[in-house]
Amino acid sequence: MAARLSRGLLLQANRRVSASLSSRLPRYNVRNLTPCASRVTQVRPNIARFSHTDASSSANQGATIIDATSFKGSSITEKHWASQDLPTLDALIEPFYIAHFLEFILSGSLPNGKKTELALLHPDESELFMSPRASWAPAPFNTDAPPVVQNMMQRIMSPGEFSGMCQIGHNIHFMKKRLSEGLVPVSPSRWLEKDLNNPDHFTIAHEYLSSAIAVFEYLNIPQVQTNMRDTFNKISGDLQEMQDALNARRKAQDSLAPELSLTALWEEFIRTRYQIMTSTAHSWVLARAAELRERTLDEFSAIAPENAEGPEMKLVSQRWSDLLSIVSVADYNIWIPMEGYNGFKTPSEIVGGLYNPDLKKQDKTNKFTEVLYERLAKCIEAQNEAEKVQGPSATQSNAARRERISVSTVVQDELRPSIRGQLSSPQQPIQPWIQLCLQTHAAIMTMPEEQRRNYGFGLAVYRGAHGVSDEQWESLQRNVEANLAAWGDDVQGADKLKPLLKLHWFDSKELGLDKSDIVSAARRHYQEIRSSEEWSHQIPPSAFLLVDPMSAGSYDSETPRALQNDKSLLPGDFVSNVLAVDANFDESAAAQANSDGKSASQALEYKGQMRILGNLVWSELYPMLTLNTGELLYLWPHAKDHPQKMYTGPTVPSQVEPWKEISSLQNYMMGNFTEFLKEKDPKLGAKLEELRKKGVVSM
Repeated sequence: MAARLSRGLLLQANRRVSASLSSRLPRYNVRNLTPCASRVTQVRPNIARFSHTDASSSANQGATIIDATSFKGSSITEKHWASQDLPTLDALIEPFYIAHFLEFILSGSLPNGKKTELALLHPDESELFMSPRASWAPAPFNTDAPPVVQNMMQRIMSPGEFSGMCQIGHNIHFMKKRLSEGLVPVSPSRWLEKDLNNPDHFTIAHEYLSSAIAVFEYLNIPQVQTNMRDTFNKISGDLQEMQDALNARRKAQDSLAPELSLTALWEEFIRTRYQIMTSTAHSWVLARAAELRERTLDEFSAIAPENAEGPEMKLVSQRWSDLLSIVSVADYNIWIPMEGYNGFKTPSEIVGGLYNPDLKKQDKTNKFTEVLYERLAKCIEAQNEAEKVQGPSATQSNAARRERISVSTVVQDELRPSIRGQLSSPQQPIQPWIQLCLQTHAAIMTMPEEQRRNYGFGLAVYRGAHGVSDEQWESLQRNVEANLAAWGDDVQGADKLKPLLKLHWFDSKELGLDKSDIVSAARRHYQEIRSSEEWSHQIPPSAFLLVDPMSAGSYDSETPRALQNDKSLLPGDFVSNVLAVDANFDESAAAQANSDGKSASQALEYKGQMRILGNLVWSELYPMLTLNTGELLYLWPHAKDHPQKMYTGPTVPSQVEPWKEISSLQNYMMGNFTEFLKEKDPKLGAKLEELRKKGVVSM
């Protein structure tokens, strides 16, 4: 189904039988083929459900699972490692990779958009991955073994294979998962919207850069690195057995059939995934650091030479040093070395992010210092020579001063090829989720026109602002649609996908939904329609949007005045937003679990809803929902401390600290007001208290 990026559509498209594609969708949907296959997308979110108790109980049963939360990190990343207040179980190889791998071996399309040259799976062989070999393989391969997909998933997350998992803080896990999906920590447009190049926000900007570094510090903890490689190799072994059985079957049916190498396909697929992940992170850090350097140079230029020893110069010098350090650490630390991975052929040259046999041997400090002094001496000598001809301006001018301080970055650029090899084009490949959407759309277009209209890429959005007149509502609708569409200017492939993304509006007034509790009423309505023939292939089943009075107000006003002059807050974190609602949230079960003290979501004060910036809906919420790589609860830790309980993207410690202070004050004031209202008007006070508990009122 298109709304959930149905693997069935892609598999059927490969069969080139468009006329019967729709009728066979359930049969070939990877999520529905077997209980094992459904775990590709269903178990993964449970792993990330902040389940530190699961890790400890597993350990008590004798399983071995690494706890990386005690790792200290470097001086650059220590704040991230100290902020792991929400331990999470992480699958070292992402489970959704398995479903994507099955698509790849049918279509031949790698995650970077390129085509493999290796032999591919025949469409009629796809079912065999979910069937025991005893039912189809010729002797001696017809052993009584589980389906290969089941084995692959067990390598990642089975109770008997806990070496494939690790406990890590949600903050680091969230960034790791984001990079795994080909998403940058903060898009260039959001970076500008959040005003992160502003010197007032340097600390937060620097923490965003170091958050990407922390992910690779985690992945390169020796035992984590070993377990990740071993998990890959175990899956490679499972595929080797499947490969032998398939090739024997092919020979029995057709002596001219090409040899299939599932192990080589697996290596190529994961290598491409790792390349995307490392190159995305590395190029992003370098690009954002370059912008910060320019602003720092501007600050440096604004300081008169006679104030070279003053506090302003010390601050600017420290920032320059911090940026040099972050770029150096990015060059040396953003790696997932592939030595020892089955099928990985040792290259003849350095492959950035994956292979450099001399990386650990390089004396980065001494080498940098040696070359820096050499380049700086040449720069000063050239400027002194120019001074003899042009006078003092040759060495005291703003341009000359900027040139001298910039020598350090020139040296880093000169040394980088010896560290990472020749870097590829700075243009990032199409993000895997966008590529998958476009492939699914191509498959939809092969269907008969009467079937095509039942498929699409969309989200349901409910009208919940009853105080807005119909005329005002029409204007608000246009503003919401424009705001949600304001993404992707810097994302390859977004221009092709954006016309396909649709908002499906439901008017709660026309539907007669209970306006006294519009969230619950809309949730009940959504639960009724999401599985219908009309909507099941057009909207994801787990979440929808709602425009409530607070959302409507966000499109009609600027940042609250009380926040406008607070330099500790990022302006882009307080702009137009909508309410995202968890369609599966059970209020009665949550209340019972809360009273029993057993609910992790209640411990996080999760109410089954949160606000989300409008321009993050399609670029961040939708990929997660359609790929089934998470659920709304997974985003909640980055929204719960926001004064308006709003998801603004990944967060970093210095960004959240002022949020907590504001939220604490708001809660205190609203708590006192609620008690006051109870005394004056018990009925109204009780209603306000109920709304606060449900999260309708975020204070």
